[in-house]
Amino acid sequence: MRIWHNATDYDTSLSQPLTWMLSITRNLAVDQLRKRREVPVNEFLIQALEDQSPQAAEQLSAARQAMALKRCIETLDDMQKTAITNAYFHGLSCTELAVQMSAPLGSVKSWIRRGMERLRRCLES
Repeated sequence: MRIWHNATDYDTSLSQPLTWMLSITRNLAVDQLRKRREVPVNEFLIQALEDQSPQAAEQLSAARQAMALKRCIETLDDMQKTAITNAYFHGLSCTELAVQMSAPLGSVKSWIRRGMERLRRCLES
């Protein structure tokens, strides 16, 4: 409601509409936390909420995406998780993974493909 009531105050030369709306939302969230005097569960998220820079919304979005990705990776089978994390986060090729995991190359490729499909479905939900 605050966004709707303050729409006439929005200045296109100062920020993008989404940035302006996120600033209003962020300020309301910080106000609520201060009123409750609660200890923040995730200090990084609170710092991002209090940040006044234009990049704050992007940092908050990146943090949310990283948490969602971590949650989805945890749902993978052990072989899929190992193959995907070593391939994408450690830069190993499928051949290197096959040697490291003592598995056929085709199996490694299947674990990665099926794991990526599961990640995609998880992130879309």
